[in-house]
Amino acid sequence: MNQNELLDAKKHIIRISRDLHEIGLLVRTWGNISSRVDDDHMLITPSGIKYEDLTPEMIVQVNINDFSYEGDYKPSSELKVHAAAYRIRKDCGFIVHTHQVFATCAGTLGIKKVFSYFDDEDVTIPVAPYAMPGTDKLAENVSRTLKKYSDAKGIIMANHGTLCLGSNSNEAVFQAEMMESACNDFLIDVCKMDMTHGVEYGYNSHREGDTIVYDQPDTPERVKRIHEQIYGKRPDVKFIKHNKSEAALMVSRRANHMKPLLDDFAQLIGVGVKIPSNEGEIYHNIKKNVNVVFVPNDGAYCMGSTEDDAEAVAMVLDKGCIAYIAVMRNGEGHYLSLFECIKMNRHYRKSYSKLANIDK
Repeated sequence: MNQNELLDAKKHIIRISRDLHEIGLLVRTWGNISSRVDDDHMLITPSGIKYEDLTPEMIVQVNINDFSYEGDYKPSSELKVHAAAYRIRKDCGFIVHTHQVFATCAGTLGIKKVFSYFDDEDVTIPVAPYAMPGTDKLAENVSRTLKKYSDAKGIIMANHGTLCLGSNSNEAVFQAEMMESACNDFLIDVCKMDMTHGVEYGYNSHREGDTIVYDQPDTPERVKRIHEQIYGKRPDVKFIKHNKSEAALMVSRRANHMKPLLDDFAQLIGVGVKIPSNEGEIYHNIKKNVNVVFVPNDGAYCMGSTEDDAEAVAMVLDKGCIAYIAVMRNGEGHYLSLFECIKMNRHYRKSYSKLANIDK
């Protein structure tokens, strides 16, 4: 490609990323997009920058053989997964990696394939075995899965997200949309759950100095006491988002302990969340580096040092609750290990979250 063609390719990646962001398949800084330049190079989105903030100079050119790259921006941490796919699939020209809700949740059940349907046709979606994000092991697992299922244009990376391939962006985006629809039907049929996703806010607040400001003036005293307890025990928290989504409410009624099933849950929320059996136990469940407090029959209170961080926690919690319910109804699933959760949570807090907040 000449320089004009490279610029057009970078602009195309940005346009596709924003299209996927608008329909909800890409959120915040999660996931990544790439396109092939030639046999040895690809363009890929950078690490830790929101899709709505992308500019062409932020799109990184990477060598798919040795992972060297040009420019001042760090490429996505999943560059090895993209590079592996381009090396194996010579006809692949565009890749979309998402953390979309239903496909990601289906990938927590410990299964090797998702059998479903789309437009009255049978669909088989391979699931690559779990490995921690950004690792050589994850790239190896993806490579083996793509080689084994040579006809598959899309796969699920267990407990992580999807990898959608196409000769062009239209084909890759179609795979992402098809997989989400097929996996939603799979969860309905196999796990008996026709569940909406998305945060539904109850009583939110933020802190201005020593004063708690509630979004709703009619916030009940009972709820105010919960906010006061959280701020009192977590001085790093400046915003609380009360998530009363269908999935969050169900978990707050029926569970007693949520172990992470998803990478982003471990990163943003923590290594596990206890659900108290009565409201009087809430204070003891406010923990350092655990950014959610469940209240019995009342959903979850999601915390952050910024409003954006609190909203991100609420979004990830909703998806994590859907995955948890799916595993409970399926009867089995693959939980992340304590070691994996601690390592990802520590890395996110020390590295990635700081990168994501550079321009704030």
